[in-house]
Amino acid sequence: MNPTQVVGLSACLVAALLCARAARRSSGAPGAWAALTGLYALLTLDIAFDLRLALRLALVEAAQRAGDYGSRQAVQPLLLAGLGLLALLAAWGLGRRLARAGGRLEAAAGLGAAGSLFLAGAEVISLHGVDAVLYRPVGPVILIAPLWAGCAGLVGLAALAAARR
Repeated sequence: MNPTQVVGLSACLVAALLCARAARRSSGAPGAWAALTGLYALLTLDIAFDLRLALRLALVEAAQRAGDYGSRQAVQPLLLAGLGLLALLAAWGLGRRLARAGGRLEAAAGLGAAGSLFLAGAEVISLHGVDAVLYRPVGPVILIAPLWAGCAGLVGLAALAAARR
């Protein structure tokens, strides 16, 4: 495992564990915390086994077999925009639900979870301009590692707050 994977794996694993704790201990929105536990457990497995890359390669192969690989450049920005819209809607919905159950920090968990989903989806879509930014070196890691950690950290902090209430 490289340092980028270690950062991402650690951040997602800690977020999953903290969300599981919030699901058990929180009186507000335990279902939302359970869903976040599942999401971050899946993201942990994704990073550990590089499932995004496997999915991207399978999609590339399918497009090549269908003779549509060259036309992907027209579709990728639309897919990325759609993914961004879905992430915003997910952040808004989850944030509202968690805010009713707890407060502002819990509402921010929706933003962190949506950010994590957007990052994973953006890697699968693999638009060259976006990849150039996400894979830019930042010290011993690439930029996506602190982004993963930031999103997971926001969710983890919110889960801690929820579990303490």
